[in-house]
Amino acid sequence: MTVSVQYIRNDGKQVLAVSQRTGDKIIRGKDRKGIRAGDWQKETGPDRHILDQPQVEKPRILVETAAVVGADELTAQDIACHEYLMACARKDGIDKPKHQIRMRQLCDYLNVSKPERVWSSLERLMRTLVRYHIIDPKTSRRVCKPMIDGLAMSTNRLTGKTVIDYSIPAVIREAILQSRSYTWLDINVFPKFRSKYTARLYPKLALMAGYDYRVRKPWKPTLPELASFIGYSQDDGEIHFTAFTRVLDKALSEIADHVDRFEVTCVKPKRGSGRGRPVPEGATFYFQTTDATKSLWAHKPAVLGPVQEGRIEDRRFSLLKEHEHPPVKYFAQAQTMTGFPAEDLSDRWRRDVSAARHDPAIRIGAMTGAMLTSILDDEGLRNAFRLWIGMAVMTSLDDIFVPEVDMEQPVGVVPGVVAETWLEEEVWYSDDGYTEDDEREDLRTGDDFGDTGYGEDY
Repeated sequence: MTVSVQYIRNDGKQVLAVSQRTGDKIIRGKDRKGIRAGDWQKETGPDRHILDQPQVEKPRILVETAAVVGADELTAQDIACHEYLMACARKDGIDKPKHQIRMRQLCDYLNVSKPERVWSSLERLMRTLVRYHIIDPKTSRRVCKPMIDGLAMSTNRLTGKTVIDYSIPAVIREAILQSRSYTWLDINVFPKFRSKYTARLYPKLALMAGYDYRVRKPWKPTLPELASFIGYSQDDGEIHFTAFTRVLDKALSEIADHVDRFEVTCVKPKRGSGRGRPVPEGATFYFQTTDATKSLWAHKPAVLGPVQEGRIEDRRFSLLKEHEHPPVKYFAQAQTMTGFPAEDLSDRWRRDVSAARHDPAIRIGAMTGAMLTSILDDEGLRNAFRLWIGMAVMTSLDDIFVPEVDMEQPVGVVPGVVAETWLEEEVWYSDDGYTEDDEREDLRTGDDFGDTGYGEDY
């Protein structure tokens, strides 16, 4: 979906033009990878870094229409297990009828040490029926299916390794392959949730956050509608407002603690007067979200010219080691995210890393030189570059302290450096009158690509 301002009326209101692909130009689930990650197993495994944010897409129809039929025995761990199995199937190829995963991999993702607990979750997923309302170009279907099919576990008696075979119901596979509207979910947040209601509310809010802010509508469910959506019920069949809001507050608190791509506003209905202060019939909750921010790796790489690429790849005068040079693609994605030219970012990276190596106490945006080099040496180039973009490049220059450098130790420059590069222009000395005003520049933000389907999948 593309949104643009068509014209502005006399009263100041904007008239928007909204368009979307039609016919053969429609991009469906079968045309998309559905996964955003560098190394999927590493970024979802026990060694995952706090900055790793692997994402998986989930079709809107599965977010908005899924509802448990009958007894709801599921726990937060069960839902996390299901989301991971679906994500692994998406990565393996959702069109395949069967998939396999190692028990150890699943335990590592869930942060569970005992395989018996994981198997209990799998059994509950097998016997839990879920109702879906599947709409395609020709038909509208209501179907009830178990969350996973064909579950089997086998252990090699010689090696002790256990694998799990499972299937995704065919109707769900087809819905994913034909989907055109979807949201991106941070797969690593699900094991952090302690309430199953959080895991059910989060995808809906993520879907809202993915819409362009100019056409995003608030969600206004009534008390029964919201309780039904998250699968909340009480033994006496009634929905007690105080108990329900306690559950809702916990879910919103967990989302605020663990989800950093968007923020949520929730306004609860006012209670009436009289005995028990009942909520007026038809009163609604009000949910609204901020825009969903994209991580660096979710941005589409900018198209760079040969001169730009040549400048980034020219390392004749660089002070950095070979493994400290990010690939051109990193800078192309950073250009899209920040709006700064890729070649300037390359020069700035070289300058900042050189400065950090020379003086660990130097301030580089919101980080120190020691922090940058420590992450670069211990966590690798990918994590260091991502953190540098967020804490140095995207940080307001008003908060940056520009240190003085000894006259005989210029920062990040060597004799003979090519003229008119960042490295040469930004060198300063302790007695040449350099001020912060000399380094100020336009901190514009790049186009955020409001259409959630625009970015490339990695």
